[in-house]
Amino acid sequence: MIKAIILFTFFFGTISAQPADTLRMLFLGDIMQHKEQLEAAFNQTSLPGKKSPAEPLSYDYSSYFSNLKSYFEKAHIVGANMETTFAPAPFAGYPAFRSPSSLAAECVKSGINLIFAANNHSADAGSAGLRGSIETYEQLGVPYTGIYRSEADEELLNPLIIEKQGFKVAFLNYTYGTNGIRTPLPFIIKRLTSDQVERDLALVKSKSVDLICAAVHWGDEYMTEPGEYQQKWERELYSNGVDIIIGSHPHVPQDVAVYRDSAGRVSNITAYSLGNAISNMTAKNTRIGVMLEIAVTRDSAGKREICEPQKHLIWTVRPTLKGENYSILHIKDYLTNSPTIGKLREHDLIVNYYKQFNKE
Repeated sequence: MIKAIILFTFFFGTISAQPADTLRMLFLGDIMQHKEQLEAAFNQTSLPGKKSPAEPLSYDYSSYFSNLKSYFEKAHIVGANMETTFAPAPFAGYPAFRSPSSLAAECVKSGINLIFAANNHSADAGSAGLRGSIETYEQLGVPYTGIYRSEADEELLNPLIIEKQGFKVAFLNYTYGTNGIRTPLPFIIKRLTSDQVERDLALVKSKSVDLICAAVHWGDEYMTEPGEYQQKWERELYSNGVDIIIGSHPHVPQDVAVYRDSAGRVSNITAYSLGNAISNMTAKNTRIGVMLEIAVTRDSAGKREICEPQKHLIWTVRPTLKGENYSILHIKDYLTNSPTIGKLREHDLIVNYYKQFNKE
């Protein structure tokens, strides 16, 4: 394989329509829910009447993805790392996340149709969080992977195979750990181990799929370059047949590696970390993230081809006044339209981050 590192190559404007033999996927990083986000969602004036902090419908998340819906609508698969749990109240932020199910409902309503649920916070709320998360996803009818009710449930649901546009895509999801919290039995959180990877990939290969994607929670927080641990697992996943790796956990964007065959065609893609999709994190580089677009086509001879990945820089907009809420900004769209819609108070900060990460 020939490796090329693409730092940040962007697709500007609305994603164009594609023929039936093209599958278009979008991937977002970490959807988080800190205490400040809970407070802002609860304080939305769009929900009239007396509200209870224990009632999920008292929390309004309608602003979160409003700027990204046009991109979601043009994609067939929109996946994200859900870095919280959906346990009953009392709801809480870091370090033990438990969020109202209305957040998951807004994700699905906005167009996210694939949840990666295995990460270091999957066990934060114990059995209640795992049970509540699974029940929430099932009630919403959204495919999820990485957590299961039991071994029997895992055998039934793993691997997750989604068929769209004539393509069968297998999705696997792993985490390096769960912050030292034991997974409560009989639940399962998929761990990143050689035995697990080998078993899963052997099973996937028996399913005659067109593409294998692995969402992996790995790496060192706040590091903008991938470490040896990520690169070791990248090699192991590829040697077992994975085509695309979507990384999370560092909370900051890292490089995307594009591998090519001898003819120059894309053979594999690793997004080491997409960073945060939305959070209240304030550390350097945690407010900027990546929405990754990957298209897969089939030529007239029936040969599958992975297209060049396209990357969209996004930004978490935090509220500055009571009654405002968090949202995600598509930076290029904002910079293009800011002369018309007006500049945000943090315009210069956004521009500086955009210049730093907008490398080609």
